[in-house]
Amino acid sequence: MSLTFKSLLFVPGARPDRFDKAAASGADSIIIDLEDAVLPEAKTEARAAALGWLAHRGEVTAGIRINSPRTAEGCADIAALAVSGCSPDFVMVPKAETGVDMEIVDEALGHGAPLIAVIESGRGLRRAFDIAKQSSSGVLFGGADYSASLGADLSNWDAMVVARGTIAGACGAAGVPAYDVPYLDVKDTAGLDEKTRKAKAMGFAGRACIHPAQVETVNGVFSPSPAEVVEARAIIKALEDSKGGAVLHNGKLIDRPVILAAQRTLAKAGE
Repeated sequence: MSLTFKSLLFVPGARPDRFDKAAASGADSIIIDLEDAVLPEAKTEARAAALGWLAHRGEVTAGIRINSPRTAEGCADIAALAVSGCSPDFVMVPKAETGVDMEIVDEALGHGAPLIAVIESGRGLRRAFDIAKQSSSGVLFGGADYSASLGADLSNWDAMVVARGTIAGACGAAGVPAYDVPYLDVKDTAGLDEKTRKAKAMGFAGRACIHPAQVETVNGVFSPSPAEVVEARAIIKALEDSKGGAVLHNGKLIDRPVILAAQRTLAKAGE
């Protein structure tokens, strides 16, 4: 079973001095980024620094975002990772446009590699269900590139609702977590909280972050509140007391969706 993260914090692969600081941020996992955060002339050095740190990171949970497997740098990332001997908790694959993209990376790294696809184009969205099926550790909505390719407004929730809904549905069908795009206004904590709650309501399991200051808010949204935990326990107890029969809780029939939601809440709370 793959890990599910509330928060994933990006850290530039060209800044190895920030790796340990990111790991201490409180994020469920960090993502060392070899793609957007690294200039072309710094790719080789960043790759070596990232793989070296990952190989000796100890108990820190961390993944790596490679370059697109459709590029020479992406192929170099995959080849280096395959022989490095290090085992990141996941490999994030950007610009995923078909399930075959994910299959190729999986086969190159060894079948069963923990992969998170990034869907960030109309072509990728059209194949979201196939991509999610081949992405053992989930899918990230690459909203910045997606909105740019459409000429749409990333900050407008309604403009992105079809893309988010499609990705959430694809991940639900595949049984893998969906992760939302980073919120780009680092200083807007209220906006981050609001949009993260909307993503959670759509079925997203977590969110990527671009600054340590965002981690606490994102973790808070995706963590069950004490009241939610108490309610989930009460639902499970009512079901157990009924010995499998139909049962009402607070005037509402407890059916399978309600039970599954309660079980998910308790699992997130570590129960």
